[in-house]
Amino acid sequence: MKKANLQKYIVPVMFVIIGAVGGIVISRITDEITGVSFPVALAMGLLLFCISLYIHIIIHEGGHCVFGLLSGYRFVSFRVGSLMWIRTPEGIRRKKYSLAGTGGQCLMEPPGEINDDFPVVLYNMGGVIVNVITAAIFYGLSLLSKGNPYLHVFCNLMIVCGIGLALTNGIPLKGLVNNDGSNTLELLSNPAAKRAFWISMKVNARISDGISIADMPEEWFAMPEKKDYDNSLISYIPYSRNDRLLTQGRFEEAAELRKHILAEFTGMPGIYRTLLQSEDIFYELTHENRKEVIESIYTAEFAKTVKQMRSLPPILRMECLKAKLHDHDDAKFKKNMAEYEKLLKEYPYVTEGENDRKLLMDALKQTQA
Repeated sequence: MKKANLQKYIVPVMFVIIGAVGGIVISRITDEITGVSFPVALAMGLLLFCISLYIHIIIHEGGHCVFGLLSGYRFVSFRVGSLMWIRTPEGIRRKKYSLAGTGGQCLMEPPGEINDDFPVVLYNMGGVIVNVITAAIFYGLSLLSKGNPYLHVFCNLMIVCGIGLALTNGIPLKGLVNNDGSNTLELLSNPAAKRAFWISMKVNARISDGISIADMPEEWFAMPEKKDYDNSLISYIPYSRNDRLLTQGRFEEAAELRKHILAEFTGMPGIYRTLLQSEDIFYELTHENRKEVIESIYTAEFAKTVKQMRSLPPILRMECLKAKLHDHDDAKFKKNMAEYEKLLKEYPYVTEGENDRKLLMDALKQTQA
């Protein structure tokens, strides 16, 4: 089995193991508590498991934030589930946003200039570090709480969830979104990856400040050397270059770039690849609109991934135009449009959302001309 295919199953298997261990811990409630029915005890155990996991996600993202600040980074955004707090020109604002493959995210602005050396390990591994520390603390508390079955089970669940999140984030794994361990490994092994990481975090910070990607320095989007095409962090550069070209209205250049990226950048994370393929469909819909070309990209596997990524404007933009021009389904088009407009109202990156909406409105006007 190929390594990429093997990694696809590692995280689900690890979560099954975590769930199984959690189930064993939960069973302690039914063993230790008298006078409570089994369904009630089980429900309480599952509730404690969910609370423990949610607390550890907050702790994990908090670890990134604390160690990032200690390393000289500036706060940009903090998200747990779909709740997000983001830095804007008007101050910190609460938004709703989710991203497939993540339970949360703490994004920060790195220190220095583009070619400066800067710390990366503590920020990237901060979440794993605090998960382990928290699990160790609750191990000590579990020894002191044996007289209270609820507290004892909660402490043990905090140990299980802490170790579980530390493993699933610390062991280098690639997927739709690469984990902390994978990013840290690439940062330590390749100076060009550190430069690309600086650019990616800086671009995100500028977008949160209301600056369009079209107005950022051209130097940030220069194509990397071919020897680095297998590095997932470096693949952000061509991905964002495509975004920049689209925002600038250079659609043919972007289409040629995507063809090169999808064929050559073997290390590109699944989320970037799906977004680029989505742009290929959008481009085809606005040009020749060939059914066979669209269906060659929009496979069953692609559709499954797209379903997970409908919180991203480019995905819904493509789905809106596809419903109208390829599926010829007016009801589906209206439903997608309503979902798209609702998404943009809560979308944390206002300028990026406006640029995306312009692409869709221009395409719809083109079809009516």
